[in-house]
Amino acid sequence: MAHLNTFANIPINIISTSETEGLTIAKALLHEVDCMLQTLLKTGQNGTLDLRALPALGEIGYQFLKEQLSLGEVTACIQSFGRSEIQETAYSGIWWVTHYNQDDDLLTELIEVNFLPEILKSPRDDVALSQIKLSNLLGELAENT
Repeated sequence: MAHLNTFANIPINIISTSETEGLTIAKALLHEVDCMLQTLLKTGQNGTLDLRALPALGEIGYQFLKEQLSLGEVTACIQSFGRSEIQETAYSGIWWVTHYNQDDDLLTELIEVNFLPEILKSPRDDVALSQIKLSNLLGELAENT
């Protein structure tokens, strides 16, 4: 007679994030962001933290980060293959970037340390195409005058 494997004998450990653990992680992330900001100023190298990759942060730690970084002066929204929201924090050079899919489900949430968020920079190929299109327009305008 064959022995059937069941999951009943497999121990299951449930891990929950305590409020203190979430706050500790959030404070550590603020230190990491501070280091990234120093690096940006010294070398120009940007940095990114993927908050969705940190489930131990928990809701308490997440809210703590949101409150500590708070809102800055610049906001941008991009509609391309889903919505992306870019919000400057109260600290210049620190950006809260959120990406959604076409169904408006949250895909990823990032803290980006950069002079300008990467998603807002025009790709070189797009700029080259724009230059050609503008030159063509100027040529057409010159012919019509």
